[in-house]
Amino acid sequence: MKDEKEPLEQKQNSEEEEYSFLQEIIKDEAGDQAKWKHDVLRRIQLGLIFGLVACFTFFACKPWVEKRFEENPTEVTIPQDEQQEEDQTQQEEEQVQEQKTVLTTETYQEMLNNLKQVSGEVRKSVVEIQGAVTEEEFSKDQEDKEKSISGMIVADNGQELLILAGELPVKDAKIIRVTFSGDSQCDAILKSRDAGLGLCVYAVQRKNIADDVWAQIETATLGGSKVVSEGDTVIAVGKLYGCDTIVGYGVIESGENYLDKADGQYQTIYTDVAGDISGSGVLVNIRGEVIGIINTSVRTDDQTNKISGYGISDIKDVIELLSNGKNVPYLGVSGVEVSSEMQGQGIPQGVYVKEVDAGSPAMAAGIQSGDIITNIADADIINLLGYHNTLMKQNVGDKILVRGKRQGTGGEYVDIDFGVTVGYKQ
Repeated sequence: MKDEKEPLEQKQNSEEEEYSFLQEIIKDEAGDQAKWKHDVLRRIQLGLIFGLVACFTFFACKPWVEKRFEENPTEVTIPQDEQQEEDQTQQEEEQVQEQKTVLTTETYQEMLNNLKQVSGEVRKSVVEIQGAVTEEEFSKDQEDKEKSISGMIVADNGQELLILAGELPVKDAKIIRVTFSGDSQCDAILKSRDAGLGLCVYAVQRKNIADDVWAQIETATLGGSKVVSEGDTVIAVGKLYGCDTIVGYGVIESGENYLDKADGQYQTIYTDVAGDISGSGVLVNIRGEVIGIINTSVRTDDQTNKISGYGISDIKDVIELLSNGKNVPYLGVSGVEVSSEMQGQGIPQGVYVKEVDAGSPAMAAGIQSGDIITNIADADIINLLGYHNTLMKQNVGDKILVRGKRQGTGGEYVDIDFGVTVGYKQ
């Protein structure tokens, strides 16, 4: 019996091995479904938790992020005059000669329409700036247009819209408001100021400017003032009479005069456009490019009822510094270039010091009238333009070496050095 049973068991085992691939695995479908639902719910819960944490982190970090970006705006660069300006002017003169026609009613009207179109575009970059000490005073003076000035939108650093203008009539204004083209208003701050030229840059936060206002404003296009000449057409846009913003058309009477200021000479542009002593705004050419900033300090006795201002070319470096919130470097030296005739009299080449501002860094360093400045911060100085350009490359607070010559008791010039700390005009 034992021997018969063993072959039977072997046979059964052999059959199980032969058909083992046919064995059926029974799955618990109900359990798998429950596990799948559990995983889905777990993922949803994790997603909600992540979302809540992300939202909390965003709102918690938002002030820091905004402050971080506000502290690091894009640096503003003001393009200097192009080298081809003289060639461009010559080409324009040739085109004018070719296009000269007999002046008729139709051509005159066409010319006026063109000027009107240009001035209309320029007005998009011209704003009104008003200041007050208190909110109550601001509301009371809202209708007093003589307590506001015109400025131009000069740059956008990604965080702020920057506006160049003169000093506000209201001193120590705590509230500053800008009125854009279309009468929209935004609060502003005084970003930087140069007391030497009486120029300021005001800043409006971009986030405070409504979307519909952006369609009505533009950044001004800066041209070059060195190529303007007597008789050129000029457009004045701004508060020419100290009240409402208006447009005036005329011609340039002179663009070859220069105003002596501390540490430089600045081109002045005189026009025949009528305006008040308190006038402010911009001067533009027929292409709509800004060639001057209206400023009352450049007027002469015979220009009291006409608009005049700084030529834009000589203040572009100042505009760039102010737009980036920097102070304009200042030593306090008023000088002239030593001409060839002066050199013939034994005076060394350089900048002759005519006057030194009281309390200035130059006076503190010992620079005197009659000194000849020949080198600033290792840069040789042969004229006033080189002096100014070299100074503008320095930073306020830097201590630099100024080298020069001073006439001795025997008439000979001796070397003299000055350690000067660069300051700014307050």
